[in-house]
Amino acid sequence: MKSFIKDLKVNDGISSVFFLKKKELARTQAGKPYLKLTLSDKSGRMEAKMWEGGEQADEMVATGQAVFVKGRVDSYNGLQIRVDEIRLADQKEYKFEELVRSVEDPEKIFKNIKEMLDGINDKWLAELAKEFLDDEELMAKFRKSPGAQNWHNAYIGGLMEHTYEVMHICREVCGLYPEADRDAVIIGGFTHDIGKTVELDINTFEYTLDGGLIGHLTLGFEILSRKIAGIKGFPQDKALALKHIILGHHGEYNQQSPILPKTLEATIVYHADELVSQANAVKEVISQQSDGDKLWSNFITIKNRKYLLKK
Repeated sequence: MKSFIKDLKVNDGISSVFFLKKKELARTQAGKPYLKLTLSDKSGRMEAKMWEGGEQADEMVATGQAVFVKGRVDSYNGLQIRVDEIRLADQKEYKFEELVRSVEDPEKIFKNIKEMLDGINDKWLAELAKEFLDDEELMAKFRKSPGAQNWHNAYIGGLMEHTYEVMHICREVCGLYPEADRDAVIIGGFTHDIGKTVELDINTFEYTLDGGLIGHLTLGFEILSRKIAGIKGFPQDKALALKHIILGHHGEYNQQSPILPKTLEATIVYHADELVSQANAVKEVISQQSDGDKLWSNFITIKNRKYLLKK
């Protein structure tokens, strides 16, 4: 019977299949080798350590594989699995849908995105939207890619879900600020993270070579530039405005933004992106760490705080 990560408690014995997200052969202060692992299934992820036989196990399994694990749940800075045995899982031992978390109703999400893009009135931006939607290979990646490696929407289809939420917020905000170019904001919201289709490996969520060396802002800029170049006569001012949205959507230099948002449209996309990504991440922390009478989450290093789990 499958043991789901979200249900595991201290001292639980484990004999189950998980998805191997990460592995690293490390050494103790005394120089003894051990294997550091990140295991996941559709319910969440958990760190694990194999203290004995780590070198041999490191050669037997690879990231992106389904692995059978025997061990026990320990508590050290949060729950973790002490692994006694790990091997490549047989396909008969698991169901794929139990291991990989995906968004619910992806068809509906993509349909909602298309409806917003179909509502674009500007003929040039409407043609650009069609260029993206007609690119079957790109849209297949878009529908499956994670929204991030760990922090928010980190599951299959997470990028599409995150993009829809950003577009939805952008559309609502434009109702309050009619001075903004609504069509540019909508397609800017659609393309702001399109570079993540190249940045992250769909199977392991690890950074690709391009993703690690260039990053999704630059990759997205390149994708957008190629699409625009394929439309004869596309106005330079519109192209510049959309490129600025992609390059400025991280908002601040200390958030790895190469430029600051300097237009109303780029400002709207930046804040919509920041809002939904952080809200989704905190929602995940609360969902995954709420257990019994626990009041506060574990310390979240990336945000330098703990989050309240129960009111």
